[in-house]
Amino acid sequence: MFMLCYKNGGLAREHIRDAINKTSSTIDKSWDAFNKTALTTPALGQSQPTDPMRLGLFFPRPEIVPNVKAGTWRYLYTPSSSNLAAVSDTTWPVPTADARAILESQFLSLRLRSQSLVNPQGHLPAQPRRIYMVGGGAVNPAIAELAGQVLGGSEGVFKLEIGGNACALGGAYKAAWGVHRRSGDEKFEDFLADRWSEESFVRRIGDGYREGVFEKYGEALGGFEKVEAMAIREAGQGVVARGVHA
Repeated sequence: MFMLCYKNGGLAREHIRDAINKTSSTIDKSWDAFNKTALTTPALGQSQPTDPMRLGLFFPRPEIVPNVKAGTWRYLYTPSSSNLAAVSDTTWPVPTADARAILESQFLSLRLRSQSLVNPQGHLPAQPRRIYMVGGGAVNPAIAELAGQVLGGSEGVFKLEIGGNACALGGAYKAAWGVHRRSGDEKFEDFLADRWSEESFVRRIGDGYREGVFEKYGEALGGFEKVEAMAIREAGQGVVARGVHA
């Protein structure tokens, strides 16, 4: 089990949502224009396969992962040459291009870190079997769609219908397992199986793996790591957090 904690998740998305809404007739706090813009923009901003990839970081507050001061970084990345280039108003129209870029950025960060995690059986696969979504972001169809495209869950994207306190519930299950397991070697999965009714509160809300799309985001990981390194050099506050294990 591992957990990554970010400071700029929903807040950063809201900033871009508000900027997009100011350019349209959409109600201030509506996600409609943001979602439509994100889903109609091609993956990584590539209209053609040979176009450079748009990669960015959006931190209105100092971030933990990576450990940098507040700031925004936008670059064009060419995988064949591993080159990062500056953007312009035509190659990266702000704020419209930011809608998809911020969702891709947040999921690429998860994918980058998951590929280096290990368990007693060896390396965890970079591609998960299922992607479970909880909390407020789980009700947003654009977030679910991009999670499936970038992370590539082989069985799809699922929502847990357990309210807004999913982390607290998970902690409670862990505590109950620690106190009430039948023997010292009863696995958490076995303990939970007797108390987990998947058909009651697990709902599939989107596709996961798409052939070619998942691989394209894999090509972007090298560039994304370079963008993070650039941000650390310019605004770093310490050692980059590559993962927090629990």
